[in-house]
Amino acid sequence: MDANFSPVVDEAIEALYYNYDIERGREAFKKLQKASEEGDADAMYLLGRCYAGDCYYWEGFEFVEDKSKMEKYMRMSILRGSAMGVIGAMRLGLLSEELERKMPFVNIKEAWHIIYKKAKAGNMFCKYMIGNGYYWLDIIRIEGREPNAFSNWEEWIKYLRETRLESIPWYEEALRNKVGMAGRNLVKLYQNGDEDLQIKPQPQKVINILKTGAELGLVEWMYHYAEYLEQIDGNKEEVVVWYKRVAEGGVKSAWYDVAYAYQQGIGTPKDLRKALECAQKGMGSNQEANCCRIIGTIYFEGGEGVLKNYERAVEMLEQAREQGKTQDNDYLAVCYAMGYGCQKNLHKAKQLLEEIDYQSDYTRFVWGLLYTEGVGVKQDIKEGIAYWQSVEGECLLAEQALAQYKRTWYGRWVRR
Repeated sequence: MDANFSPVVDEAIEALYYNYDIERGREAFKKLQKASEEGDADAMYLLGRCYAGDCYYWEGFEFVEDKSKMEKYMRMSILRGSAMGVIGAMRLGLLSEELERKMPFVNIKEAWHIIYKKAKAGNMFCKYMIGNGYYWLDIIRIEGREPNAFSNWEEWIKYLRETRLESIPWYEEALRNKVGMAGRNLVKLYQNGDEDLQIKPQPQKVINILKTGAELGLVEWMYHYAEYLEQIDGNKEEVVVWYKRVAEGGVKSAWYDVAYAYQQGIGTPKDLRKALECAQKGMGSNQEANCCRIIGTIYFEGGEGVLKNYERAVEMLEQAREQGKTQDNDYLAVCYAMGYGCQKNLHKAKQLLEEIDYQSDYTRFVWGLLYTEGVGVKQDIKEGIAYWQSVEGECLLAEQALAQYKRTWYGRWVRR
């Protein structure tokens, strides 16, 4: 059997599942829409996958998840005779008994054999689909197997175990030929195993998959491999190299990792200007809040050729806070307490401190100011002084605040 589908479907499979090129992927999406309107059943199935959420494609494409459209196109693909649609919709739990009766196939097995033959003929996406059929045990429904067909429960479990393991060679070949998604379930299988089916985890094989995918240039796996190297406290320079390749390959969120490396000087010389540049590139990704944090803290502290810009710092740290990242509220609290880049507001500063559960030199300085001024708390100059004296590092603000007070002969603290 021919391994190919229609030209537009083959092109879409290539763009969506063999590559990590954002523009190619989005162009393929448009062509699938047009082909679907013209009645291409396989195009309808792939279009339905694009609406199913990023567990069915590379997240970098940022397709809009739409359950109703996904179900619509999956249903249409089945009714118009897409074998991919039948097998794929079954995986998504959308092949109802009604659709099974209406589909133009004798049974599910007929559709399965079409995909199976294309896989054997060399279609790597079909190999990935066959791997899914074994991994998720969809083959049980396809073949109509039931526990009562086996002599005992142990034989049934053995059958399930062998079926799941049958997915491995299909996934491995698809991954070696750059179908990146084929590695996802392989990682799950090797990482978690399956206690019920007596399949033990194999952590080393997880590492092999990460490395294989990364060395094939698959952006998704380069990112996961960089994460792995980072966790094992390995070669920091190598980690940064991989994150850079991922970011340059179109994963905007990876710019945060690169920015952080430049900000902290981890695996690369410290360079705040480059950190700002990379963090700005990461805006609009799922790491936007953390990119805001990097930009905000750099402009707050300045140095390394970057001038302080409190207004910009407040803007970015407030944006991070709005997205749930309150780790740098101590910087913000200082800004509101002193009127740096914003209108002075000690009550807002206190609110910011109450949102966090850690102490830093900056939080100690602000609490000291709140107590000495009696804002939001009962005035207690002694308590405020104690906060300033507890500052552990070099904090000029605390030193300057302490310099405004002196201790009397009676042990009371008063302003000079």
